[in-house]
Amino acid sequence: MRTLIVGASAGLGRALAEELARRGHNLGLLASDGRDLAPLCTDLALRFGTHAVPIVVDLYNLDAGMVRAVVLNALGGLDKLIYVAGWSVAKVDSGPIHDALAERLMSVNFEAAVRLINAFLPDLQDDPNGSITVISTVASARARGRNTVYAASKHGMEFYVHGLRHYLAKHPCRTQVFRAGYLDTRMNFGESRRFPKLAPAVAARVIADRLGDDIALAYVPRRWALIMTVINLLPWIMFRRMKI
Repeated sequence: MRTLIVGASAGLGRALAEELARRGHNLGLLASDGRDLAPLCTDLALRFGTHAVPIVVDLYNLDAGMVRAVVLNALGGLDKLIYVAGWSVAKVDSGPIHDALAERLMSVNFEAAVRLINAFLPDLQDDPNGSITVISTVASARARGRNTVYAASKHGMEFYVHGLRHYLAKHPCRTQVFRAGYLDTRMNFGESRRFPKLAPAVAARVIADRLGDDIALAYVPRRWALIMTVINLLPWIMFRRMKI
């Protein structure tokens, strides 16, 4: 399998790179910081014998056509695209925020995903092994006053992929949306949570086991499906008082 992981240098993206390398995938690993990518590719090649290619790209200044050309040349094609990248500034993403901040949040969490998926869609849609996987967040399940633009952008990404699922209904390529609960990553470092954090390696195994399945929406870990169902059923008079 030839797989591109967008947001591969740390957290869940890095864990997915290790898990898929263990399963024999050749990998394109895309992130904005090449200092993390090059050692990771070397490590995966030594441990698993996989072909791993570092691709250094700032998603805020994305040239999707260039990325496609690099990936197809390096891997000889593409079977699976996984968009893990996300950027959040929860402490300031509340109420009125600077325009530049809103633009970056929307670009990394929504626009770049749409542009990359759109660029690779002609290569994936008729591939019997083709799949498009996006990692969203439980924050997108119900709008709240905190992390607002981030969650709205992730929700928009989900909506776009649901549309692709309908478009691809007569094609072999499958789409997947995973809403991840709190993961033990740098994005959440130092933040107190009401629920335990999940190790990225555990989440990576769950996603890798289901890679290529036709999944409209799944939660990782599964308990978040129940948690978010309860939160979505709360009447506004109660929800408005909650500090979440």
